[in-house]
Amino acid sequence: MLWGGIIAASVAIAGLAIAAAVADATSPERTVRDYLAALASDDLATAAALAGLDADDLDRLGGMPLGDAGTADVAEVVDVVELGPRTRIVTARFGERGVDVVPVTFELEAAPFGPFTRWVLSEPPLAEVAVAADRHDEVVVNGMPRSAERAGGAVRVVGFIPARLEAGIASPYLDGATVRARFGAASAAGALVVEVAPSPRLQRAVEREVEAFLAECVAQRVLQPAGCPFGIAVPDRLVDPPQWRVSVPPVVSLVPGASAGEWAIEGGVTVRVALRVQRLIDGVIEYRDEAAVAIVRGTVALDDDGATIAIAPPEDEVG
Repeated sequence: MLWGGIIAASVAIAGLAIAAAVADATSPERTVRDYLAALASDDLATAAALAGLDADDLDRLGGMPLGDAGTADVAEVVDVVELGPRTRIVTARFGERGVDVVPVTFELEAAPFGPFTRWVLSEPPLAEVAVAADRHDEVVVNGMPRSAERAGGAVRVVGFIPARLEAGIASPYLDGATVRARFGAASAAGALVVEVAPSPRLQRAVEREVEAFLAECVAQRVLQPAGCPFGIAVPDRLVDPPQWRVSVPPVVSLVPGASAGEWAIEGGVTVRVALRVQRLIDGVIEYRDEAAVAIVRGTVALDDDGATIAIAPPEDEVG
């Protein structure tokens, strides 16, 4: 009788242990912990399964939703609220410690699991975010290039909540600080816009183009160099052809152009011209060295082939 009692007690204890283990494995907290752990480890297939996504869902979404772009080292459940016998609200914290840990709330509902209850997410935890580069048609989202229909246009991406989204620029001609937000967070409610600016490489390319343009202009031994933004008028007779030179190197700026994807060139340069003339009034031959300030304008257009730089003709030659 003693042995029978011991065996019965052991079986009862084992049954309680199994029940406790199953209860933990099927608790709402465990579902959320497993989902967040999958996100933190970049196991998107497991995250998708726990989110309730099947192959048809992934096809409709255009592929796997985006995961976390950072290094999440905080993934913990902080509260569970019972809304009814078959509904729970689980609050958790997720993110990179000291950077962007955010609270996130999930609703779960009970589903049959043999003799036990399995807790599943009521809705797939997904969010859509619009991302754009303000003056470019391509933006890099979580390391992958995405193309918009036009410069400044937005691309829409879907990611797991609360994964981190990072957007930036990958162009040798543009710079842009990376912008970050977490899917489902208030900071991602509107469009994420990468503000771009000309890169040092583009600035150097434009400066070389302007310098080459000016070199061609000063090489012309005439009073009004053709297609150039400077020239002078002399009432006396020229003895020798004039000699132009750049006396102060050009200062060139790139500013946003008339349309997205276009940049305007604005530059200023001081040139001088050496002259030997014969005055008509008395026939005296004299040397002159005169200065002129010239304004250089143009455009830069960026496309798949690179940068197209065009120097505009002087305004009095337009049309």
